[in-house]
Amino acid sequence: MAAAHLEASGRRPFSVRPSSSPVAPPSMAAIQAGRLKDALLVVAAREDATDIFSVNVKLVDAASGATVGRLDGQHTDHISAAAGLICLVPSGTSGSAIRVLNPATGGITDIPAGPTAAAHHGGRTSRSSYVFAYVPTTREYKLLRVITSRGRDDKPKQSCEVLTLGGRGQRWRPASSPPVLLSTTVPRQRAVTAGFAHFLTATRTIGYDGIASFDMVKEEWRTCILPGPLPSGSRNCCQSNLSLVELNGCLAFVHHDYLAYCVDMWVLEDMGKAKWLRIESLHFRSFLSGFEELEKGQLAPLIPVSRRREIFAQPLMVMDDGRIAFWVRFPNGVVRVYDPKTRKCEDAVRMGSVSSIVGLYKGSQVELS
Repeated sequence: MAAAHLEASGRRPFSVRPSSSPVAPPSMAAIQAGRLKDALLVVAAREDATDIFSVNVKLVDAASGATVGRLDGQHTDHISAAAGLICLVPSGTSGSAIRVLNPATGGITDIPAGPTAAAHHGGRTSRSSYVFAYVPTTREYKLLRVITSRGRDDKPKQSCEVLTLGGRGQRWRPASSPPVLLSTTVPRQRAVTAGFAHFLTATRTIGYDGIASFDMVKEEWRTCILPGPLPSGSRNCCQSNLSLVELNGCLAFVHHDYLAYCVDMWVLEDMGKAKWLRIESLHFRSFLSGFEELEKGQLAPLIPVSRRREIFAQPLMVMDDGRIAFWVRFPNGVVRVYDPKTRKCEDAVRMGSVSSIVGLYKGSQVELS
């Protein structure tokens, strides 16, 4: 089935920097002079102090830091990118539709947000979380909506809906409910790889490192919960220390160990066998500032003593030569590249404290028909 045809709404076109040719699909692994080349970053920036809900969406060249496309004045809580398109989920109070942007054409498609969770469970609405995905086998773009609400017993319940862009009247249709309670409040605790949407679980009985996976083709949940790669002695860590991310097409599991002050990373080799491969274990001082004074084996306090200390980094990609690009958000936004061979890092792009990275804008698999 061909990918969905996206009609421009004609409201506020995605403004792309004028050039002699359209914005070229980025080459995600290209490297030139030790820097990222042709990699575009999707960045959300709150630049108006008088309107904290207004977000300016930008496409930023990772090599030069230049803005190559932007859409200002969006009221959104979450932004994601998939195969050449960008999805903006509106803030809960805006009442706006979900917007899908095509930076290559400037087209914008508005999608209805769907009914409230109360309509499903007869309780008060808590929240709705969305996953935007491109399905390679069917060449479709889909949205998965996970609805969380609390009924009279005050216990959280979750249900799901799926929408195919441009298909089946572009209507939400029911899907199977998650096999366990999912973590849906933190965007970095879910990721999409190879047509599967993965979520960290939110139940102590399974462990916070369990992963529930939704098959975007079959539109159903895998019955088996994928165990995470953490050793048994580390599974009592805080859930906020854990992240899921797509790295070069693979599902990656990231653990910020604030007792040892290391970032441990694994990639999933085989979903059926739950086989993980550990690819890195980096001490914070290797690529985050503020930890240079720590001696080997010395434990740092759980609460950072300096406001200047960088305390969190989300991996964005692994390059062909093994270098790793991270997004470091606090206190100042920067894309930083770490070289495991030399154990040195360099800043590729600085964006300031008002920016909130979303991820890499990957190539164009958009096939408009």
